[in-house]
Amino acid sequence: MPEKKSARSENKNALPLKRIGFCSLIGACLYFLELVAFSAIELKMSLGSSFYLPVGVAAAFVSAFIAGFAAVLKEKRKALPCGALTGAIEALVSDVILIFVNGGSVGKGLVFVAVASVVGSAVGAVIAANIKPRVRY
Repeated sequence: MPEKKSARSENKNALPLKRIGFCSLIGACLYFLELVAFSAIELKMSLGSSFYLPVGVAAAFVSAFIAGFAAVLKEKRKALPCGALTGAIEALVSDVILIFVNGGSVGKGLVFVAVASVVGSAVGAVIAANIKPRVRY
């Protein structure tokens, strides 16, 4: 009689899509929390509109880095595709919400935010995959 393969062994090459989706949504929420914090700082200090694009790109990078890191930390395989997919989903969710909030206007900043999300998430995923567990003596 042939041995039955477990469902786990068949899906070894599959991406953890549930974890990627969850981490993408968490990253998008974190992105908007960072934007709210910057808005409060900008309101208090009157920094001007020249800071909007760099802060938006930096916030996208940081939130995507955290999302990509979290998506790959448990299973340390296929880090680059998992991270890039996490960042792409986060960028898609964030950009759709930003377009809705802006009343349908699309600016060049959304492209930079999307690129920063994909790159930040991929970097975070690669770093998470290369972290060695601590050895306790």
